[in-house]
Amino acid sequence: MNLRIGAFGRQESASLVLIAAFIGGCFAIDNRAMYGNGNASYLVALIASIQALLLFEAVVWALRVRGGNDLTALIGASRWKAVLAVPLALSLLLSAIQPLEQYLVTVTTFVFVESKHVTVCLYLLPCLYLLTALGAETLARTARLLLPILLLSIVAALLAGLSTYRTYRLFPIPFGEPLRLFSLAGSAQLRAASPLLALLCIGEGTQDRMSMRSAGRIGAIAGGALTAVTLFALSMTFPYTALLKMPSPMYRMLVEVRAENPTLRLDRAILFLWMTCAILTAAFYLYAASVLCAKAFGARDIRPIALCVSGLAIALMLALYYDSAVTKKILSALYRYAWVLISVPVPLILWKGRRRTPRCAAS
Repeated sequence: MNLRIGAFGRQESASLVLIAAFIGGCFAIDNRAMYGNGNASYLVALIASIQALLLFEAVVWALRVRGGNDLTALIGASRWKAVLAVPLALSLLLSAIQPLEQYLVTVTTFVFVESKHVTVCLYLLPCLYLLTALGAETLARTARLLLPILLLSIVAALLAGLSTYRTYRLFPIPFGEPLRLFSLAGSAQLRAASPLLALLCIGEGTQDRMSMRSAGRIGAIAGGALTAVTLFALSMTFPYTALLKMPSPMYRMLVEVRAENPTLRLDRAILFLWMTCAILTAAFYLYAASVLCAKAFGARDIRPIALCVSGLAIALMLALYYDSAVTKKILSALYRYAWVLISVPVPLILWKGRRRTPRCAAS
């Protein structure tokens, strides 16, 4: 089978999970739901990261009991294999659409103002397919190269905006409505659990199960902490009433930093770096979904599936963007209830993982 998984180490895996967790936590937020009653996004990011990490530990435990290095070892070769794999692959596809949709809005609103959305997508589709078809090793090693630059850009942006932070913008008190806080954390599970789910799909290339477990822990903890710090700075830069209607808060924060600090003129360069990481994250999710479908349905080559899922992601993104009335309803349901695609099949997989494969007695 030509799955193009390859082999990569713990640093590459952790870098890929960290970048995906940061992009999903900061660039795929539904502003209407997150900032409807105040600035508690940083607490939601922490709670969602903890929940996703616990779910990841449970799946790794089931892998240790049953044996295997990836998620398909738990799904098995039964007739229910496709039923369990399709919702997980669909959740990865939806997770890839979210940062790409923000990419389209940001580029056409602030950078290439006169460009059409179809034109941007025509440039995006070959890049997305190429990254998806090249495989996990290319994605992981590219993430390892981009991670130091990404961390440097985030630290520079946060430090340069110290003069714009105001603590009174954190009103109202985040712990005032704990039920709503955990409800938002539950709806954010699709963004928080997708990097770890994608890592489980390509676990065959992470040397062994313990290396995958260590990489997932490092990436989830570091990515959740980085997301929480960035969202906390974003909450002190703008009031929640402004964030509620802001199309791209992260880029607007860069513009505010540039206005306060004239020495920082790299807002466009930082924006394109973040958008590159968003495309890498989307390709990571699409590749994991392609691998899961290939193993579930017995496909021997990953490239036709990668082309199909890349084209489907672009088509869905354009369909959601152009119909404004339907888009708001679909995106609202997508951000709130898409976590069901993960929460329903994973308990069934864990229950199946309880049965240990019997060992043959020595003759």
